[in-house]
Amino acid sequence: MPNYEDYKCPVCNKQFTKDDDIVTCPECGTPHHRECYNLTGHCVNKGLHASGYSFLDEHKPIIPEAPKQHNANTGEYYAPPADGNSNATNQNQGENQPTQMPFPTIQTIQFDIPEYKEQGEIDGVNINDIAATIRTNPQRFIEKFKDFSAKKSKISWNWGAFFFGSYYLLFRKMYKQGVAFFCVLFSIVLVGDAALFKFAPKYMGAIQNFVSTYDPRSTAMPDMSAIMNASDAQTAVKIMYIMLGALLLVRIIIAMFADYFYKGTVFAIIKSVSEQLDNGANFIQSSLFGMDADLDQSQMKRLYLGNKGGVTFFAPLVAYFVFYIVTSMF
Repeated sequence: MPNYEDYKCPVCNKQFTKDDDIVTCPECGTPHHRECYNLTGHCVNKGLHASGYSFLDEHKPIIPEAPKQHNANTGEYYAPPADGNSNATNQNQGENQPTQMPFPTIQTIQFDIPEYKEQGEIDGVNINDIAATIRTNPQRFIEKFKDFSAKKSKISWNWGAFFFGSYYLLFRKMYKQGVAFFCVLFSIVLVGDAALFKFAPKYMGAIQNFVSTYDPRSTAMPDMSAIMNASDAQTAVKIMYIMLGALLLVRIIIAMFADYFYKGTVFAIIKSVSEQLDNGANFIQSSLFGMDADLDQSQMKRLYLGNKGGVTFFAPLVAYFVFYIVTSMF
């Protein structure tokens, strides 16, 4: 067996030692720690196999820097080359180094995604990956996903989705569904307001007059008789009931299907990462403030999934301000 002590494991990036348990890829000869190879499930250079890539042809051993020697004639110190063709060797190393396909930089300082206690799969997807992608309250969603798989059902109930509607979907990074339902709810409000101005103009005029003349510093009871006595007040009430009923119906639909939508979102994230890994991509450990965390591929995968999944406050806040600004213009 070749001596691999001059190489590093491409998974954990640690130098091989003579005591390491090393396995090589049967196709390209890339050496890995056995544990690292079992962790990734394939050669990290899998994406290069189709081009006939060979690890030993492309890599040269790491040559340690030679100690500097003293020239008695000139008084200078110099480092003699390790062999007569060291420049060519170094040049070949740079030219032949294969291009890896790393994932985007991962902030390794995050350690809030521990390995999930439960093992197994749901519809062929690892439960640990699901929990890492969900991040917050994974137990509830994993149980829901199991029910969907066992009962072949798409319906459940989510109180958060019922009370917060499309904002909840955006909070859980279900962007497609969140934007779609936000547009539906927004349209109901706009259509309802337009109907009020068209079919109950006196009622809406009385409300606008009340708002413009109302003094919040006054201790007297506000006079709302003009609003209540408007000739089209009954029409306005009917329109508002229809609008509220439509909004409630959409909220119920969101609450019934939010968990199923979320399952699709979580599984899509994991599938995307798995496909990149199958195509030869590899996690690259990042450095933060000059400190490197000692993470293996499994830990970095959980961090990456957690960053892609998890929750966000930015999207629902943006949606809220859009809604507020547009409705305040009417």
